[in-house]
Amino acid sequence: MEWAAALHRLWGAAVTIGSREQLAELVLPPLQELPGVRAVWGLRHAPRGDGVLAYRWKGLPLTSDLQELAERLAPGQAGPVQVIDATGELRECGATRVVAARFEQPGEAGGTILVAVDDTADVTFVGQCLAQVVEVTHEAVRRLSEVRGDQEQQVRDALLAEASLQMDAVLDTEQTMYRVPRMAVPAIAEGCLVFVYEDGKPVLRGAVHVDMRRLGALLRDPDAVRQLAEPAEYALELRARGRVIGRLVFLFDRPAERIPPLSFLRDLAARAALAIDNSTQYEQRRQEVMRMQQHLLPTRLPRPAGLELAASYTVGDRVLEVGGDFYDVVVRDDGTVAALIGDVCGRGVDAAALTGMARHTLAALLQEGSSPRRALTRLNSRLRLNGSWRFITAAVALLTPHDNGWAVEWTSAGHPAPVIMRGGSDAARGAGGGVPLGILDLPQLGSSTLRMEQGDTLVMFTDGLTESRDGDGLMFEQDGLARALDRLRDAPVQTLVDDLSSSAAASDDIALLAMRVKESSGD
Repeated sequence: MEWAAALHRLWGAAVTIGSREQLAELVLPPLQELPGVRAVWGLRHAPRGDGVLAYRWKGLPLTSDLQELAERLAPGQAGPVQVIDATGELRECGATRVVAARFEQPGEAGGTILVAVDDTADVTFVGQCLAQVVEVTHEAVRRLSEVRGDQEQQVRDALLAEASLQMDAVLDTEQTMYRVPRMAVPAIAEGCLVFVYEDGKPVLRGAVHVDMRRLGALLRDPDAVRQLAEPAEYALELRARGRVIGRLVFLFDRPAERIPPLSFLRDLAARAALAIDNSTQYEQRRQEVMRMQQHLLPTRLPRPAGLELAASYTVGDRVLEVGGDFYDVVVRDDGTVAALIGDVCGRGVDAAALTGMARHTLAALLQEGSSPRRALTRLNSRLRLNGSWRFITAAVALLTPHDNGWAVEWTSAGHPAPVIMRGGSDAARGAGGGVPLGILDLPQLGSSTLRMEQGDTLVMFTDGLTESRDGDGLMFEQDGLARALDRLRDAPVQTLVDDLSSSAAASDDIALLAMRVKESSGD
């Protein structure tokens, strides 16, 4: 009756324990309390029979000199309870026989329970009790395995989700090649390498290890690197959109039972492949856009006497379509300089075609001697005739030499007003005005005049500069523009346009064109 109650408590407790250590404290004491029992020893065997992982006991301590004896007495495989005659120190302690049973659990470390008894013990009863304890232990280990499996799956699911977020957070190829191996080390593996096929050959593009010195030594060996890129159990294909784009290699320095399942590693490789392919295609598309954009701009600016010219074009962040910003400068035979700038509404192939037409139309008309007003009016008529729904903001600065400086006639069709930077004083905005071209049959144009002296700089730009916003939502025009211009007051004209463009956190394209009146040489 006492054993039945004890067994009932064992089954109740077996479903609540959280570790193998708790299991030993649960199942060994009831056996120790049986009549005639001198000692209860528990052994946890390593997988594949490679020694013993842990020793537990009740009664006679399982000291180091007795551990070898316990291992000899342990049955070689799972099966019925065995009764073995005691020898050596066990007999000296009064034990005459050992009741032993071994259990195995697929995928788990097996175990053995040894019960040393004296002549007063009912060996048959002890064997029955031991068999029942083994049954409880087997079920508890199975449950622990399921719980641990569920927990590990939750961890793997969380790692996959986090890895996807980290890899998808950027479209920069270099950053992606860094983030892919970083998300695996050390949570998943001790090392991770990314090989990408370039011209049919694997090229190492990313590598992380918990011991970077060790990794560095490995990567200095070309044969070792080449071998790592070859197919292997943990060198998984990176396959995206039906193409094999590389290999993701995991390096493990941990027990086999702590290596994640291949199904999980393949899932991770699939997500990494998509992130790498996305960033690669994004970069290729971005380069194509930049090259196409350059074809819509003049290859070089003229060098009119008395003026320094510089231009800058910045493609907006996260933009994969050609923009509509343009600029150009023409110099007439009489020395008059016509600088034009504009912005076509929208992006893409249609906007690019309209951009090229607008720039070449204005440049040709101004080169032939048309006034800015006439050139802009002709372009408006062309837009209305074509029936395009797109509109264009545009402006022309006509610079004519006058005394020791230049007279500037500014004509605008809804374009942002320019800035004039004068030596020794704050930069000032000019006057804009007008309605964008393509909206009205008869264009409404704004006009104003400016005077530029030696050292003065006229800065023309598209609204990608002034309307860019910082992290707080403040437009660059509200505060950043004035501060940037003040900082760049004495900068060379090319540095001026480059730094001014980079100062704005732009999501749209920025075209900048600057003209500075040269200082007199004094001759």
